[in-house]
Amino acid sequence: MMVNNQFKGLLIFLVLLVFQYRTSAQNDLDSPYTAFGLGYLSNINSIKNISMGSLGIGTREYNAINIANPASYTAFDTASFLFEGGVAGSFTQLKTENLSESFTSASISQLTFGFPINSWWKNSLGLLPFSKVGYNVNAEPFQNDFGSIAHNYQGEGGLSRVYWGNAFQPFKFLSIGINASYLFGDINRIQKVSFPDSIYYVNTRIDNSITYGDFFFEAGVQYFTNFKNDIKFVAGLTYRPQIEIKAEKDFLVRSSLGETSNVEFFRDTIDHTTSKGEVLLPAGYGAGISMHKPNHWFVGLDYKAEQWEKYKNFGENDSLVNSSSLSVGGYFIPDYTSNSYLKRIEYRLGGRYYNSYLELKDNQLSGFGITFGFGLPLRSIALKGSKSMINLGAEIGRRGTIENGLIQESYTNLYLGVSIYEFWFFKRRYK
Repeated sequence: MMVNNQFKGLLIFLVLLVFQYRTSAQNDLDSPYTAFGLGYLSNINSIKNISMGSLGIGTREYNAINIANPASYTAFDTASFLFEGGVAGSFTQLKTENLSESFTSASISQLTFGFPINSWWKNSLGLLPFSKVGYNVNAEPFQNDFGSIAHNYQGEGGLSRVYWGNAFQPFKFLSIGINASYLFGDINRIQKVSFPDSIYYVNTRIDNSITYGDFFFEAGVQYFTNFKNDIKFVAGLTYRPQIEIKAEKDFLVRSSLGETSNVEFFRDTIDHTTSKGEVLLPAGYGAGISMHKPNHWFVGLDYKAEQWEKYKNFGENDSLVNSSSLSVGGYFIPDYTSNSYLKRIEYRLGGRYYNSYLELKDNQLSGFGITFGFGLPLRSIALKGSKSMINLGAEIGRRGTIENGLIQESYTNLYLGVSIYEFWFFKRRYK
């Protein structure tokens, strides 16, 4: 009874912590690359899978919620209930040929649940980040007729998704699943033009705010079989069809007399229009394979691609290109039945290489990350029926380049979360 109360207290604490990060860490990102497309796309997966190079397409385990492939939900035990949640923090250094700058940010990592309907139908639902925008760039060219002209470009906001996943197992060796997601959020982009050398010219501010809200779907399939010595093999495929997301744009242009202490004094409204339109979310697909021996070891490989060259936001494509990524990783548990706590820890390692959807100055921005982490069991092996654990993870990586006047970003992402695995659908008997 005491253990259950401890779990409930831990769950409530984590939920409060997640929403505190969500409300307090909205504008802490500062990357010029988020000015394009939908910003930085979140690495949507569990902390466990992120620590293994962000695998997931060919991954299925009874004690983990694998968002990357909805077909994996059929691996849940028929009498189990799963909860996973966590937060992520990031330290990033921006570097050019002459300058460098660093910033930190924090955000929700995941808040997900998994549970069975019956032996062949399993569910999952949750709240996840989808993308994030945050930048503040200044430029001050000089013209003979006007003197200095200061340009300031700002962006903030991002998108989140609520999903409901269903998975079915029509055959002993095959599982199919679908995630129905509602994508929502706001992205605000601001452009300011001012004349610091003159008091006779009026400044201008342009606010371009877009609110997104609509459904999209992802499907997955997994084939799985057993080899000798209890070794399991899984192969998976995922597909997200191209879909148009409904959106509403608010476009506002105002003249300004300047600002004092971050308070701007507006003179007049030059233009203000609102319009409804669509954002074309492009198709994406992936494939993955894995082999594992339950409670001992796991290795896997994933490939993903998305057709971002077809992206359009109110008819504009932002010159994006197709993206792709390759991930490899695994875990090792020395001895799951040992009395030694260190031997029961799940040690995770992985890596990924990716080409982003940005192409600037004829360079497609690419990056890589080295990942690692630990699954720390919350209970003694003597208390059977639980695989709950604290998840710690990290990714150290780099994206971009300093060539051709571009920016290189070196980052360290840290993850902290909890996964609770409980049997909630039978009555315990006490003697």
